[in-house]
Amino acid sequence: MIGVRCRQPAFSWHVGRAAMNEANFKMSVLLVFSVLRLIVAVPLFMTARRTRLNNLYWLSANFLCLVIAVPFAAAGTANVPWIFWTFISLTEITLIMFVHTTFYQGRRSPMPVFMAIAVIGMIGGIYGNIVNDFVFSAWSVYPIAALVWAWNFVEAYGAYSRVSVDTSTEDWVKSRYTLMVSYSVLDFVSAVLGTATTTNLWNSSLSAVIVLAINLISVFVQILTWVMPERFRRWLNRNQAAHMEKQMVEQVSAIMGTFGVAMTTDTGLTRIACLYALRTTLSAVLGTEDSNQIERHILTMTFADWDTALQRPELRQALTKSGADEHTVEKAVKNAHRALLEKQSLITLSSQ
Repeated sequence: MIGVRCRQPAFSWHVGRAAMNEANFKMSVLLVFSVLRLIVAVPLFMTARRTRLNNLYWLSANFLCLVIAVPFAAAGTANVPWIFWTFISLTEITLIMFVHTTFYQGRRSPMPVFMAIAVIGMIGGIYGNIVNDFVFSAWSVYPIAALVWAWNFVEAYGAYSRVSVDTSTEDWVKSRYTLMVSYSVLDFVSAVLGTATTTNLWNSSLSAVIVLAINLISVFVQILTWVMPERFRRWLNRNQAAHMEKQMVEQVSAIMGTFGVAMTTDTGLTRIACLYALRTTLSAVLGTEDSNQIERHILTMTFADWDTALQRPELRQALTKSGADEHTVEKAVKNAHRALLEKQSLITLSSQ
């Protein structure tokens, strides 16, 4: 009996130490998450201050609320429910304001409805703390987080759909919207699973590990989104030069095509002959036959530049060499001037 009684305290001591080590480990993980989100919050605040963008102030506040809330979660050694649930509710409110000020500038939005729901949820979370009902607080707060993240996803995806087809938008900007969509999905799933685990709908070690993994991936995606390292931004933009070159070729083709169509109307001239005459004229203006320089110059030409170019003798000489008589040449040049007047917004768009 003595031996048993001696071994029992030792067993209890080891169990208690193991439990303490586990709690300390969980607390360390929570603190790591707070630090990672602080890495996002501070640069966002500085950017908002520099650019005076109110939406970034709200997003920075969202991350700061998480920085405060997470260490006081039930999984850690601090475990202060009223701080945790209150600041989780504040993350919902700040996220609602971020979505409203980012995607609804100058337009009506469902923000008042979402805000009313979030405030009701915050009151429910506070009531749950007062009556010491953790599950009631969880049901009051977590489902609203899922709802708000779903709204963020819908708006971010809509914005991505619009910019993805805009050739003037750089690739890294399009990628930022893709990253926003990605972490919105992750945080929506995290909120759903968080609801399930905190309300005991799915209470297992596996659920806790999944939620932890999703949150870890999400916070790194958020860092890449809002504190985008320059090397990562350059990698996202690796194909931008080719896109810009293609866009330049398309713009030049549209401008020259406008003149080509006009100059061949009722003149009997071929489009190839007209375009060759225009390029020959611009080559004389620049003093070079380099196609790239000529195309880049075309994109910078103003109305006055084109008006001057169309009056140069090189244009008439080139058209005459193609076999056109004087009357045809004059009509083609007159047509080109008319096209310049009628479609100057298209022809001189790049230089404005």
